[in-house]
Amino acid sequence: MRVAFPHMGSAPIALEGLLRVLGAEVVLPPKPTREITELGARLAPEMMCVPFKLTLGNMFRCLEAGADVLAYVSGSWSCRFGYYGRLQAQILRDEGFQFRLLELRHDRIPGIVREVLRLNRGRMSSAVLNSVRAFRIGWLKSTAVEEIESRFREALPNARDARGCCRLVDTLIQEVRTTSKPAALTRIRDTARARFDALPRNGRTRVLRVKLVGESFCVIEPFINFDIIARMGEMGVLVEPSLTSHRWIGFHGFRLNKGEVGRMRRLSAPYWRYCVGGEDQNSVGHLLLAAQRRFDGVIHVHPFGCMPGTVVQPTMAKAARDNNISYLPLSLDEHSSETGVVTRLEAFASLIEKRRRRHVV
Repeated sequence: MRVAFPHMGSAPIALEGLLRVLGAEVVLPPKPTREITELGARLAPEMMCVPFKLTLGNMFRCLEAGADVLAYVSGSWSCRFGYYGRLQAQILRDEGFQFRLLELRHDRIPGIVREVLRLNRGRMSSAVLNSVRAFRIGWLKSTAVEEIESRFREALPNARDARGCCRLVDTLIQEVRTTSKPAALTRIRDTARARFDALPRNGRTRVLRVKLVGESFCVIEPFINFDIIARMGEMGVLVEPSLTSHRWIGFHGFRLNKGEVGRMRRLSAPYWRYCVGGEDQNSVGHLLLAAQRRFDGVIHVHPFGCMPGTVVQPTMAKAARDNNISYLPLSLDEHSSETGVVTRLEAFASLIEKRRRRHVV
């Protein structure tokens, strides 16, 4: 079995570790590029969103590399993301590829169990043991990456050498990727703070804080959002995402953080009473929470053509005005210009810096 799955942020690190321990051969999805996005755009229906196009091109390349099983987290959600697997499988089969589709959803558990048994030659005892080991390794890798990325976000605005800070995060992520020993993964996670704290600081006394909200894929995948976290970090702005790869796996894979979802629903109720998809309700809730926590601004990212992301935008602008917090919406697709997005980010950083100075004075 040669398994592939879509690329999204740092999620492939944990998923690769989990699947290898289970006994599968993993065909790693290539990192997103302009070429892969254009490939997906040629194959996809015209009005599909850019995450669909990018992951479709991504899986096309995985099948070319020899994958024979495609694994997707799926479900009957309000957002089309839950249907990607089924839609993309039909498109890819029309292109002549032959493969099996593995849908990771709660009502397909018997099929998932059969796949795990197949990897263990039908031996239930081996399947259970390897499953426990696999989920342990996958979870340790995921939590280690979560800690590393969190410390990186905090350190970058204060780092004297931004490139050195970026090199350190790449080094730590690579250590997690190449390690499958629980003790080593725990050590990497537990020492991440000290390793970032050891970096020379630039002497900045005040760090602007921005909340990044919006559609899951656009928040998590730096290629899509032009690496907002790193770019603004170099401008002296700490960007805190509403969702990370680890938290996305935890929620959609294991249904964790339901309490947070309920809190966002209650917070957003005066402005947005029902969830229609695309993290719309969560985005409104996180904007209001950011205002309560005295953040300097909120950036809202969503795919061009995403109905929930588009219709919630005026409501978020009103909520931002009512709660006196700066708000920047960014609609993204395969035609988005890096120069244009970066220029808007620079202008937004300048705006919130001026507002901070007026408030201090």
